[in-house]
Amino acid sequence: MSFLKIILLLAAIGGAFYGADCYHKIDQAKSELLQLKPELSQTQEFLSFSRNAWEKYEALKIKADQAAAKTSSLKQQKENGEKKLKAALEEFTVLAAAMNDSVNKVRTNDARLAFPEIKLADGRVLKDAKVRKVEETQVSFMHSAGIGSAPVAQLPPLLLEQLDLGTTSLTTAMDIMAADLIARTQQLDGLSLKCPIPLVEKPYKVELNVVTEAKRFEGKAADEMEVSASRIRYAKGTALNLDGAVTGSMKSVAALEGISNPQQQIRDAKVSTFPAKRASFSANRYGSELFTENLFILSGEEMWMIQVIFTSKSKAGRPIAENILSSVKIGPAP
Repeated sequence: MSFLKIILLLAAIGGAFYGADCYHKIDQAKSELLQLKPELSQTQEFLSFSRNAWEKYEALKIKADQAAAKTSSLKQQKENGEKKLKAALEEFTVLAAAMNDSVNKVRTNDARLAFPEIKLADGRVLKDAKVRKVEETQVSFMHSAGIGSAPVAQLPPLLLEQLDLGTTSLTTAMDIMAADLIARTQQLDGLSLKCPIPLVEKPYKVELNVVTEAKRFEGKAADEMEVSASRIRYAKGTALNLDGAVTGSMKSVAALEGISNPQQQIRDAKVSTFPAKRASFSANRYGSELFTENLFILSGEEMWMIQVIFTSKSKAGRPIAENILSSVKIGPAP
């Protein structure tokens, strides 16, 4: 055999071995690939899930950023609104003070507040009358027969206009407007009302076996006006009576020290579909008049009493009390 043939034979044998080895490695790779396919599928699913999760995260982040921007904008608007309201209130307060000052100057001008006679609505005639003191609900006079007071409702229209009293009073209207501007809706454990005086929960206990819970919220203004809201929850099955609650409350007020000539008026009402009673009380006390406007509400085993107490020194006491009581609602907080 020639040398060339020997070389070719060896190359053929080496190629066969190399080819066999390659086929073996290919088969081994195929086997390993088959084993890796489940893991690859799991990896693809994980990557797909991660991609979806990331896309959701990015979408949520965009929404969160937008909400944050909107919240920031709303917060800024709220702050700007509060600043404008504060400035408006300050300006209005200055205007109201100037108006009250002007009215008081007129009321204390002796030359303009002396009258040959004043005819009251009840038929009385005050001769040579001179105004001594002006309050929201009454005016005190010196006259030929002595000294006495007349309720605002008894005064002639011309005098009411001159003294800026009654339903057409400009200062009263401004006081009501000022109270409305600072009034805020307050949530009191199931009851809401709009009140210019902040109400704060105070310790309150009712010594009755049928009472399971009692709460009371109170607030007071500088001009002798007080507002309170009391809620009493009774044991299930307790027979409740609005008339009894109203009568008991009116007796308690009438029993206060210094009370004289008490008057009261009670009428039916309704608050948020629940039965209610309105009660008005007035009396003389320590040289001025005391008033209370009350609202009693029966809601299942609960009874609410909202009370506004004011005196003849309270600015626009009665209309502000009416506004507070007319705003009362029973129900869950919005």
